[in-house]
Amino acid sequence: MRRDGRRILFEGITNCRDLGGIQNTQAQTIRAGLLLRSAHLRNATPQDVSDLKKYFSLSEILDLRDTVEQSELRDVEVPGAAHVDAAIFRSEQRGITHEKNLPPYEIYPPMREVYIKFVAEEPVCNNLAGAVRRVLTHDYESGAILWHCFGGKDRCGMVAALTLSVLGVSYETIMDDYMMTNIEAKSRAEEAYKKVLERGGPQKEADFEYDANIADENYLNGAFDEMFKRYGNAEAFLKEKGGVTDEELGAFRERMLE
Repeated sequence: MRRDGRRILFEGITNCRDLGGIQNTQAQTIRAGLLLRSAHLRNATPQDVSDLKKYFSLSEILDLRDTVEQSELRDVEVPGAAHVDAAIFRSEQRGITHEKNLPPYEIYPPMREVYIKFVAEEPVCNNLAGAVRRVLTHDYESGAILWHCFGGKDRCGMVAALTLSVLGVSYETIMDDYMMTNIEAKSRAEEAYKKVLERGGPQKEADFEYDANIADENYLNGAFDEMFKRYGNAEAFLKEKGGVTDEELGAFRERMLE
């Protein structure tokens, strides 16, 4: 395991980083080694598993994928870490979920509209808020928590963005963390785009595949604009849709900020 700033470079786990080290608007810093986000753990090597235990005492994994994704690409087990089904979309949503044999791309809306579903469509918004509540109420005395989806971009990115919001991190910094995914995602997006055209697929499909594999400011802006319009702020959203309490928010901030 190596580090590149907050990025954690494992052998088989991709797009992993630590939210620790981020500073909020009150000049408080998030404690390191407790809040981890990544892509799926299917390719985690024995050394990766060892490092997760040695350096982070990982005690809980939130799997944000739906049950089909989880069964098709099972996470490698990390001894001592509970694997929690925290699916946000409970059925396929092309551009977000990654089951085999998804329906044709034509039936799905643009990615910004998909992101709006995170905060506007039930039960998706309830599932998202519930996943964040698990992050807020995790027993950090037992070790770190890690949440992931398929590529660590959309579902994972929304959980990270809301977690950072309640810790008082500026939206600009939240966006910086979200866009950091493109360090790894951009090459995958370009390859997906190229493959469609090489097999003679239409330009519209190639564009869709590129958009689905990239992090874009417009996507996250869509979700947050809708959340602010409906609820006012992230705290209100989490309280209404996830049952988060003021006591839970206060305890989480006290535990995480220094």
